[in-house]
Amino acid sequence: MNHPKQHTLWLLAALTAPIAHYSGAGWFTAALTALVGLPLTLLPRRWNDMPKPVAYLEVVWLGIVAGLLLPGSAANWPSDNTRVVPLTILALAIFTNAAAAPRIGAVLALCMAILAIPVGVTASARIEPEWLPPTTGPWSPGLALILLLPALPEAGEKKRRIAYAALLTVLLTVLVQGILSPQVAASVADPFYQTARTLGHLEPVVAVGLTLGWYVLTCFLLQNAATIAKGSDIKPKIAITLAAATAAITILFPWQRNKTLITSLTALLWLIAPLSCKITAQLKGRPF
Repeated sequence: MNHPKQHTLWLLAALTAPIAHYSGAGWFTAALTALVGLPLTLLPRRWNDMPKPVAYLEVVWLGIVAGLLLPGSAANWPSDNTRVVPLTILALAIFTNAAAAPRIGAVLALCMAILAIPVGVTASARIEPEWLPPTTGPWSPGLALILLLPALPEAGEKKRRIAYAALLTVLLTVLVQGILSPQVAASVADPFYQTARTLGHLEPVVAVGLTLGWYVLTCFLLQNAATIAKGSDIKPKIAITLAAATAAITILFPWQRNKTLITSLTALLWLIAPLSCKITAQLKGRPF
């Protein structure tokens, strides 16, 4: 049985790469997003009380989330084909042993922390204090979507995950804003990686660390799909296959670059799932 700390480290490793990808929002905007989004993860929900149709919807939703986020992994590698890297990461995550996934995530979280040491030390000396006052950067629904993932069943201990996710979000955005300036950070596609390029020869280190993060995120989403399915008497292998296929389709077709779509899908998770769980629990005569 996996230790709760493993799940916490697994979650943090899964959040690192996508939060870094959206770090151009600025620390003030990121903090506001965290203050609004993260408390929603504490809303009561019984993932194992969902009717099968809703469980299938959630599995498909997690696949779309993976497909929406994974293209960001291509920004760290020199390739004209932006689909190769995300599809490769998705393939590796599919064949990751489900029971070992939290342990792998915890180990990779420690590896990412070690890789972050030279980046953090170098970055702290390059931060420009005049660039740190709060600014209203571009709000991203993608960032809000990421900060809702701690509510998933494999996320770990509730008390600490909100504080850790908020701290990670603000820390990464502070580094980017203080080194690139708010204007530049908001205008580049992958601000955290661009920050590493300004620090000398650290971009290979950051590329490796972020790639590990994208892999852990994909494993996290697929295994949560399996956990949700298991609670609704759906075979986990079917859930992983369905989520992975949905992710691959989302990666291959460019229609997903749509903020309205991201916002709508996020609303589906936070409206349909809790409501259906509450109705099912009441029908079964259990308190929600």
